[in-house]
Amino acid sequence: MKKKLLALLMLGLFLFFGMSAFAAEKKTFVLRLATVVNPPHPWHEAADFLVKEVDKRTNGAVKIRVFGGSQLGSDQSTFEELRLGTVDLVIGGATTLVNFLPELGVLNMPYFYSGVDQFRKVMDPEGPVVRRFQEIYDSKNLGVRLLTLGGGGTRVFSNNLLAVTHPEQLKGVKMRVPNNPEDARIWNTVGAIVTAMPWGEIYSALQSGVINAFESTLSAYFGSKFYEVARDMSNTQHIIMVSHLLISENTWNKLPAEYRQVLIELSREVSRIFTDKGEEFDNKIMIELREKYGVNISEVDKIAFMKVFQPLHDELAERGGNQELLQLLRERKEAVTQ
Repeated sequence: MKKKLLALLMLGLFLFFGMSAFAAEKKTFVLRLATVVNPPHPWHEAADFLVKEVDKRTNGAVKIRVFGGSQLGSDQSTFEELRLGTVDLVIGGATTLVNFLPELGVLNMPYFYSGVDQFRKVMDPEGPVVRRFQEIYDSKNLGVRLLTLGGGGTRVFSNNLLAVTHPEQLKGVKMRVPNNPEDARIWNTVGAIVTAMPWGEIYSALQSGVINAFESTLSAYFGSKFYEVARDMSNTQHIIMVSHLLISENTWNKLPAEYRQVLIELSREVSRIFTDKGEEFDNKIMIELREKYGVNISEVDKIAFMKVFQPLHDELAERGGNQELLQLLRERKEAVTQ
C-alpha cells in the first residue's frame, strides 16, 4: 500500500512540475505598438512585418498589436508611455522627440543628402550612425531603447492657399511644424508663421484656418486624407524622413534573451523597410494624388530653396550642441560616396 501511495505521489509531482514547465514555456507576451499615422505608410508596412515575423520566430510566444492613427496618443505622449511601460513599441519620426533628446535635431538637416541611395548607405542599420544614436539613447537612461533608424519617404510642403514654387511665397503663411526648434527655424527663415502642433490635430486646424500649411511625407499626407483640406502640394523634397523603432526598457527587461535577439535581428530589416517603402510609396502616391484626387502638385525652384536652407546646417547643429554628430554624418556621407 505504501508503495502505491509513493508511486501516486511521485506521479503527481511529475505531472505538477511538468505542467508548470510547459506553462512557463508557453508564456505569451502581448506587446502594444503605437504609431500616429494611417496606412498606406512605410511605418505600417514595417509594423505588419514585425507582427508576422515576431509571431513566427517566437512560435507564437510574442504577439504584437498595432495601434495606428494616434489611437494611443501623440508622438510625445506615447514616448512618455514607453518610459512607463504602458506602451511597448513605437514607430514614428525620430525628430519629433528632440525635446527629450536634443541630439536627434541633427537628423533634420534640409537638403543634406543627394538622394535616397546616399541616405540609405549613411543610415545602414549596422553602421556607425545608427550605433551612435543607440549609444545616445542608452546614455540618457530614459527607459527607452532605440532598436533602429531608417528612412520613411521625402518630405513635401502642402497648403490650402496657393501653388507654391518659390520660397518667397511662404512669407506670412501660417504653418504647422513638429514640436522641435530645428523645424521652426527652417521655416521661419522663409518667413512662415510657425505653430508647433501634434500630428493628429493638423486636419481640423486646416479646416478651421488655424493653419494653412504643413510639411510631411507623401505617405502621411495620403493616409491622413489631407488632400481633402490642403489640395496644393509643392514637391520640395527638402528632407528625407528619419524614422525610428523604439521599445520600452521595461518591456525589454521582461522578454527572455532569445526574444530580444529576435527583435534585434528583425529591426535591421525594419530599417530597410522604412527606407525602401518610403521611396516606393513616394513614386506611387504622387501619381495617384494627381490623377485620382486632383491634387495640384507643383514642381518648385529647388535651387532657390537649397540656397535658403542648406546654409542652416551648421547653425541648426550648433543650436542643439550637435556639431560632432553633424561631422559624423558628413564623414559617413563622404565615405559612402567615394
